[in-house]
Amino acid sequence: MSWKIEKWFEEVFPGEENIYLEYKNLNPRELAIVSSGVCDLALAELISLRLHDDHTECSSFLGANGDGRAPVASFGSRIQLAYLLFIISKQDVRILRTIKSIRNSFAHKVNVTFTDKDILKQLRVLGEEWKTMSINIGMLDKHKSTSLDSLLKIMPTESAAGEALLLSVFTVYQAYFHRIRNRIARIDKFIKS
Repeated sequence: MSWKIEKWFEEVFPGEENIYLEYKNLNPRELAIVSSGVCDLALAELISLRLHDDHTECSSFLGANGDGRAPVASFGSRIQLAYLLFIISKQDVRILRTIKSIRNSFAHKVNVTFTDKDILKQLRVLGEEWKTMSINIGMLDKHKSTSLDSLLKIMPTESAAGEALLLSVFTVYQAYFHRIRNRIARIDKFIKS
């Protein structure tokens, strides 16, 4: 069987310069579901670049052939495997799992917004993890994080604040996945003949 789902890099990734423009006009439900779906698809492709170079077996293992029963067909299992294969960090795991939880809330509830109590709880976790990661990698000075802190404070009353946080995290991850894509070495390179 060949790869049937979209290829993240070839068919979905809009390019680093266009990520924000591609997704900024989605409605809240679409943003929650699509951003998670795109990250899920990106992880499937990144994992496939690490695995043994057997296209048919990789497609089957990752569920890329359309079989949802595959061992690594879910976003959660892809997050876990990407971590175990040293593709993403433990902090990435926490952030991506939070994005997955937000997606699940929007996908499985009819009446949900970015200001709902459950979503706000998940957004606070996402915001704090994002703040910690941003400080750790030098993207944000811990003494000058007032913009992010302000965003987190207005989330209970402003749906757009939660949307902005998710969109910001998502677009940075898209650029990050793009940059690490060419650095992922197949497991075959580590095995001596």
